[in-house]
Amino acid sequence: MSTETKKQKKWVKTLKILAAYLVAAWTFLQFVDWILNRYNISPYWVDVLLWVFIGIIPSLAIYLYHQDRINKRILKLREKIIFPLNIVLLIITLYFGFGNSDLGATTKNITYENDLGEVETKTITKEEFRIGIPIYTFEQIDNDSTISWMHYGIGKLLHEDLLQNKSLSPDFLYVTTTTSKIREASLFYDFYVDGTFKKNGDDFEITTSIRKSSNGKTLKEQTFKGPNFLELLDDISVFITAQAGFVERNSIRYIDLPLNEFMSSSMPAIEAFANDDYSKAYSIDNTFALAYLENAKRSTLYNRGKLETQDIIDKAYALRNKLPLQKQLEVYIQRNLAYENYDEAEKLVKLQLEVDPNNYFYNQILFSIYGETRQVDAYFKKSEQLFDKDPGPEEGMNLAGAALVSGEDELLIDAIETYEVINPNLSYVKLQPLLLKGDIKAAETLLEDIKLQYPGNSNRSQVYDTVVNYLKNNSPTIKDLQKFVGTYRSGSNEQIMELWIEGDRLIQYIKNQRMTTFIPAGPKSIASGFIRNQTYKCDLVKNSAGKTYALSVSQFNRLNTYTTLYWKMDSSIELANQAYEKGNMVEAEQLYSVAFKNNPEHSYLANILKHLNYIKTKSTDSLNAQNKAYSGNYGPRKFWLEDGKFYYKRKGDNVDLPKAELLPISEKSYMYLNRLGTIMTFESANKTKIASVPYSYDINTKDWKRLDDDTNYFIKE
Repeated sequence: MSTETKKQKKWVKTLKILAAYLVAAWTFLQFVDWILNRYNISPYWVDVLLWVFIGIIPSLAIYLYHQDRINKRILKLREKIIFPLNIVLLIITLYFGFGNSDLGATTKNITYENDLGEVETKTITKEEFRIGIPIYTFEQIDNDSTISWMHYGIGKLLHEDLLQNKSLSPDFLYVTTTTSKIREASLFYDFYVDGTFKKNGDDFEITTSIRKSSNGKTLKEQTFKGPNFLELLDDISVFITAQAGFVERNSIRYIDLPLNEFMSSSMPAIEAFANDDYSKAYSIDNTFALAYLENAKRSTLYNRGKLETQDIIDKAYALRNKLPLQKQLEVYIQRNLAYENYDEAEKLVKLQLEVDPNNYFYNQILFSIYGETRQVDAYFKKSEQLFDKDPGPEEGMNLAGAALVSGEDELLIDAIETYEVINPNLSYVKLQPLLLKGDIKAAETLLEDIKLQYPGNSNRSQVYDTVVNYLKNNSPTIKDLQKFVGTYRSGSNEQIMELWIEGDRLIQYIKNQRMTTFIPAGPKSIASGFIRNQTYKCDLVKNSAGKTYALSVSQFNRLNTYTTLYWKMDSSIELANQAYEKGNMVEAEQLYSVAFKNNPEHSYLANILKHLNYIKTKSTDSLNAQNKAYSGNYGPRKFWLEDGKFYYKRKGDNVDLPKAELLPISEKSYMYLNRLGTIMTFESANKTKIASVPYSYDINTKDWKRLDDDTNYFIKE
C-alpha cells in the first residue's frame, strides 16, 4: 500500500473521529445546559465548555493523526511545542473571556425583616443573569387627543409592572424613531419592545411588537383589545415575559400584582402619573400610593423641603400595603431619609442593592452618601462595577459622570470610541473629557459637529461655546479654581452645594445628588453638564470689595434657562444655623449678628434677625392670634395653624410649592427658611379683606421687589 493511500486513510479516520467527537460534545453540552437550568447554575459554563471543546481541536487532530506513534510516547519537537502552547492559549482565552463572569449559581437568597419584625428569606435571580428588556414608546395610529399621553404612558406602566419579576431587567427609554431605537438597543440588548395603540369606541387596541435589536425586524407581535386599559397592560406584560424567554421554576416565583391593585382605578390619575405629574395624580386619587412615593423621591432629590417630603412620604407609608414588596421597601427607605434616620436608610439600601444592584433609586442614595463623604474613587469603582455587570444607557451615563469626577478622561474617551462604532451619537459624551485633558482643538471640532447634528440643543450648547472660547486663550490652574471652593445655600429651596478641589479638578456635590465636575468657563465662571441633558454655568457674585458672597447658577434646558442665587456660607453662618436648629435662640441671635456683620450682602440674615427680635417682643398668645388672623385660603395659597406653628402651601394648575413654616418678622411680614429669597406679606384689600403679596430679592438692585401681578396677588376667600 502506497504512503499516499495510508495518509488518506489516516485523515479519513481522523475526520470521522473528530466528527463523532463534535457530536458527542454537542450532546454533552445540551445535557449540561439542562442541568444548569434545572439547578440554577450559571449558563456561562456552557460557553466555557464549548470553547474548551473547540479550543483543543488542534491538539486533538494532531494526536488522532499520529496516535500510533504518540501512544508509544514518541513526540516530535513540534508536538512538544504545540500541545502546551494550545493549552496555554486556551487558558488565556478563557481567562479574558470569562474571568469576570459569575460561574456560580444564577440565584441568591436575600434575608430581610417584614412588617412584623419576622425574618424572611427570598430567592432571587442575580442581576447579571436577568433578561434585559428595553421598552420604547408606542405610536398612536389615530387622532384621539384624549389618549395621546399613552405614547409614553404605555411603556412607563409596563416598566412598573415588569419590575416585579426579578428575573427581568426592564428599562423604559423615551426614544421614538426606529433608527434611534435600533441604535440604542443594539448596544446592550438582543431585542426591544415597542408598538402601536388606538381606541375603537370604548375599547383600547394595543399592538405589542418584540423586535430584533440589530435591525428592528419583528420577532413576535400580538394585538390586545379590551375596555380595561390596565388589564390589557397586565396581559401585555405576560406576553413580553414569555417572549423574553423567562420560565418560572419552583425555586423562583415572583408575586405579580395586577396593575390596577397598585396603581389607580382613575384614568385621569394614571394619565397624570404617566406624565410625571405625581402631585396631580394623587390629588385626583388620594389613595395613589405609588404617586406619593415617586413624588417623595423627587422632593428629596431636589431638596424641595423637609416638611413637604415628610408629608408626602407619610401618605405613601399609610398606603404602602397596596404596593409590591420592592416598592414597600422603597417607602421605608424614603421615610427614613425624610426623617434623617440615615443609618437605617443605609442599612435598607444595602439590602436592596443585593436584590437590585443596578436600581437607579438605591444607587442614587448610595452615590449621594459617597458625595457626603467625598469618596470619589468609590463612586467610580462602584459605577464601573455596575456597568460591567449590566451595561445599559443609564449605567453608561452614570459611569461617564463618575469617570469625569475621578479624572479617568482617557478611559472614558476610549470606552466611548468603542461604542461609537455602533452608535455614533455617543460622541457628545467625549466633549467634557477632551476639555478636561486639555485637547481644546479636538473639543472645539466636536462641539461644532454636535451643534450641526443637534441644532435643537443650541441653548444648552452655548455654555460650551463659552468654555471653548475661554480655554483657547487661557490655561487656568488649580489656583484659579480655588476661588470657587466653598459651601453655598440656595435662595429658592433647601439645596446645599459644596465645591472642593480633588486632584486637578473642581468637584460639586448637592445633597441627595451625585458628584459632578466643573470646567473653567471664564475668570469668574465654571460650567458642567451633558449637552443632550442639561448644562450649567456658575458665575461668582462679588461685592464692591471684591469678596465673593454668592454664586449665580444657571441651568440651561432645551428651550429655557433657569437662574437662581446660591449664598456663600462661612463658619459664622454655620455656627448661627446650628444654634438656631438646637433652639438656642439667645445664642442664635448673637451669632446671626456676627454672621450678618461678616456677610452684609446676605439679605436673608437680616430677616432672621428681625424674626428673632420680633418673637422676643410678643407672647405666644399674641403670635397665635396674629397667625390665626391670616389663616385661610387665598386662591391657590393656603395658610394654616398646626401645633402652634404657621404654615403655607401654594398649589395650583401650574405651580406646586413645598409646604413651608412661616416665621414672623413683623405684624404683617413673614420669612421662610426653605425659600430664603422670598418674604410673604399680608395687607388690606378692598377695606374689609386681606390679601397675600410676596416680595422677592432682586440680586441686581439688591432690594426686595414686590410681586403684585395676577399670578402673585391673591385676596383671602
